[in-house]
Amino acid sequence: MSSTSDRPTGRPRTIDPAAVSLVALRLFDEQGFDAVSMDNVAAAAGISRRSLFRLFPSKAALVWGGLDEFATRFTDALRLRPASESAWVALRAAYRIGATFPDDAVEVTRHRLRVIRANPSLERGVDAASTALTGVIERFVAERDGSAVDGLTTTVRAHALAAAASAALTWWALHGDGRPEDVVDEALGLFH
Repeated sequence: MSSTSDRPTGRPRTIDPAAVSLVALRLFDEQGFDAVSMDNVAAAAGISRRSLFRLFPSKAALVWGGLDEFATRFTDALRLRPASESAWVALRAAYRIGATFPDDAVEVTRHRLRVIRANPSLERGVDAASTALTGVIERFVAERDGSAVDGLTTTVRAHALAAAASAALTWWALHGDGRPEDVVDEALGLFH
């Protein structure tokens, strides 16, 4: 008695989350975030809806995927800056490192930032990430300068720097050519 099955034998196919995210971000960027369903994403990516939801529990999760990597690169670089550097020099260098996306992530980053910019509901996530990063900057500046973490100068400098870097990345996504780290570095150069 033999049994037949439509199920393939061997290891299941591996799904690349970055590739799925890129497919989704292209769709969101071209058709609009609200116009694209998770079913549309699954079909375009050639995967089941169930597999898509295992990787990304929501449409917003498809958008937010790589921004944590920026924050990690930034905070790691900041922690490794020489103590002899001024806070400004260290922060500018750390932002450059944070904005240095791997070559295979540049396109997805551009789409991600464009989709976030076009959808105010997604910008709330940017606000939360920005608040956390601004806190890192405030603590760093206070430690380097011997100032109070909640002092006016420290707070304004941290928020201005975070806003400038964010604006530069968004500008790059919408208008810029070249590398995002170069645009961020040029923008931060306007402050000094």
